[in-house]
Amino acid sequence: MSNTEFPCAYLEGMIDVCEGEDGQLVFLLLRDGQLVVEESIKVNGVVLVPPPPSKLPFTIPRLVEVLKYYEQDDMHLYDDLLAYLKRFSALDDLQWSVVAHFVFLTYLHDHHDIDYCPYLLFYAVPERGKSRTGKSVACVAFRGMHIVELREALIFRYSDNIRGTLFFDIMDISKKAEQGGCSDLLLYRAEKGAKSARVLHAERGPFHDTTYFDIYGPTIIASNEQVHKILNTRCLPIDMPNLPGDYQNPRPELGLELKERLTAWRARNLNINLPQFPQVSGISGRLWDITKPMLQMNALVNPQARDLLITAILEISEKRTESKQDTTEGRLVAAIKELTEEKGCEDYLRWTIRTFEISNKYYEHRPDDKRFPVSWFGKKLASMSIKQRNVNGRSEMVFTAEEYERLLEQYGFTGRGNGEGKAPSIVPLPEKEVEKQLVIEDVEEGRGKSGYDGSRRKFSCPEETEIYFERLQIMMIDGGCSRQEAENGAWEAVLQWREDHAV
Repeated sequence: MSNTEFPCAYLEGMIDVCEGEDGQLVFLLLRDGQLVVEESIKVNGVVLVPPPPSKLPFTIPRLVEVLKYYEQDDMHLYDDLLAYLKRFSALDDLQWSVVAHFVFLTYLHDHHDIDYCPYLLFYAVPERGKSRTGKSVACVAFRGMHIVELREALIFRYSDNIRGTLFFDIMDISKKAEQGGCSDLLLYRAEKGAKSARVLHAERGPFHDTTYFDIYGPTIIASNEQVHKILNTRCLPIDMPNLPGDYQNPRPELGLELKERLTAWRARNLNINLPQFPQVSGISGRLWDITKPMLQMNALVNPQARDLLITAILEISEKRTESKQDTTEGRLVAAIKELTEEKGCEDYLRWTIRTFEISNKYYEHRPDDKRFPVSWFGKKLASMSIKQRNVNGRSEMVFTAEEYERLLEQYGFTGRGNGEGKAPSIVPLPEKEVEKQLVIEDVEEGRGKSGYDGSRRKFSCPEETEIYFERLQIMMIDGGCSRQEAENGAWEAVLQWREDHAV
């Protein structure tokens, strides 16, 4: 390489860097639908050449083999990949489906129709085969590199210069990332176009002092400890089974033939338009973003096993939803659900719940928990995208049927209890400044015995609303009354106020 030539390992439209028959590296490019082999490329007056083989920490496909497979219709590629992977560890069929489709995605992660690439997470206690399984995947993934420590500079170079698959084999990756100041590198690798900025040359002054690195790319993680909850949303977890056995040890040369076949597959599919799918019921949010590309891979390589892949993703979705119930947000949704049912609002299109009611319900089964002010709950609920408003100085949360149903689904609380075919009641919300008629439905069984015969209680002014809820809170929390006793007492206070003020 002369002084006027610059090493390059990745360009748009490049299939890969391959080893020629003479042992020298060459560029394999796709131009106008045809494969082209170049020893160098001139871009904007700069001559680019492949880097030395010793500077590329992964097995390099042989050009002659890639060209041979490119001319073939490799019908058994998916099955052969599965057979290869099963030599090194034992997973169930659902897990293998996720792993195999992930390998194909590594070869098209830079496709123009792909915007996200999930992380493959192998999680278990020591001696469950995480590292061995991860290495077997890295050996056949697109430019797979095995990394055993988090070094920011190294990750930048591998991500920006090579654009390959990084396998982080680290005991507690979230802790290491935080200690090393590179948490952003882990979080952003899942999204195409993500860049990480670092000030490298402060002496150059504004704008010239900062360098932006492309960090998007396929990622594999093996960890003995649970990853951070935010990082986990980008992962497809593979819980390693406790199945000791006599498995092979992965070596790069064992995956070379498959890498060459996969490289040829990349060449055949890099410029095609990938199929588009409607969102699958039960898979939503970020999980849909990162798994939609997996379904697109399935349509290319193994469409007959689509149901198996969807089942695997749905299982991941269910586990995520169940785990959300144990979070603060999940407990708040549980409190909201209880209050909605107690107030008989399940069939309404819109309704409100006072923030202090949610706070009280939250602590009802957790008397020993540290208590936060009602204002904290208001902010927390607002962060969950629940609409908030103030009426006469009191905070309340506003719910719609659609938003409420979405909350229940997201946090694993199924169903609103609507009767089949029953139209929801339309209850208009009172105006923010003046509540003309706030209707509270009597819903508890036996309410007729209270003396109101199950009729609706109508407030004719904001003062009555305030009196009712203040007395209700005092009697239930401070007085220890049952809900029925508290409601009866609160309504009597309203009637007394009416009599005193001749309403």
